[in-house]
Amino acid sequence: MITGWDWRGPEKGEGDWPASLDELAAGARRVELSRAELAGTDKWEPLLQGHRGEARAGFVPLAQLAQFRRGIATGANGFFLLNAQKVADLGIDPARCLPCVGRATAVRGLIWRGGGDGLLLNLSDPLMSAEAAYVAQGAAQGLPSRYILAHRQPWYGMERRAVAPIWGAVFARGALRFIHNAAGWSNLTCFHGIYPFSDDPLLHQALVLCLNCDSVRAASRLHGRVYGGGLNKFEPNDLKGLMVPDLRLADRALLEEMAAHLALLDAAPEDQARRRKADELAEEAASRG
Repeated sequence: MITGWDWRGPEKGEGDWPASLDELAAGARRVELSRAELAGTDKWEPLLQGHRGEARAGFVPLAQLAQFRRGIATGANGFFLLNAQKVADLGIDPARCLPCVGRATAVRGLIWRGGGDGLLLNLSDPLMSAEAAYVAQGAAQGLPSRYILAHRQPWYGMERRAVAPIWGAVFARGALRFIHNAAGWSNLTCFHGIYPFSDDPLLHQALVLCLNCDSVRAASRLHGRVYGGGLNKFEPNDLKGLMVPDLRLADRALLEEMAAHLALLDAAPEDQARRRKADELAEEAASRG
């Protein structure tokens, strides 16, 4: 057996750091782990925190409900992601662009209904004259030699991605944030796309509610990679193991109630009564399993 230790440092302004190894050991979590357990998992942090993947009745890994892809990688955001005024100034037809979110900070709340004027160039041959002139500007700037663009033919053609009904933020301080993409916009790599196997919008909204519940949010911290300052980074594969209620077994009335409550939580994400109700609805959905 191997003895593991997990210690959470004090929050800023809360308490002092241990003055000795003895104090550190006294405040740390001690876990006995076998070599087989460590060798059988990619991330040790959940094991060090005492989480051994015990399954809860009615909960399933998110991978049973959805698949995942990273957002669109443009290779040159400043060139490809424009605003409406810039597109007009260039003389490019807006129909040759996709409405797109390029920064996670542009999305407030838990439901994206559109807003702003992010337009992602979505060019294909043959180019119109205004498009050809803009592409020539990019070539003069050396864009075709950039790594991503050098491997794309033509270099100005955009990476293809189906619109994701749900987004998961790539970076987070604390728990991961999930968004219902009600507007049907495209997204860059600031978000991962989550594609439920069901095409039922009610199930999508209910799933977003569950993913933002406190119990699931707390568990999501165990699946990312922790960087300095407590910044978590999540890769698409990190989402697969999140445990969520098996919404495939929920009846229509419950899905409707969960979708309606997502709108309430979106309006006040930190309202504690609404957060408790979200947890209750998630537990009710799990109890149907």
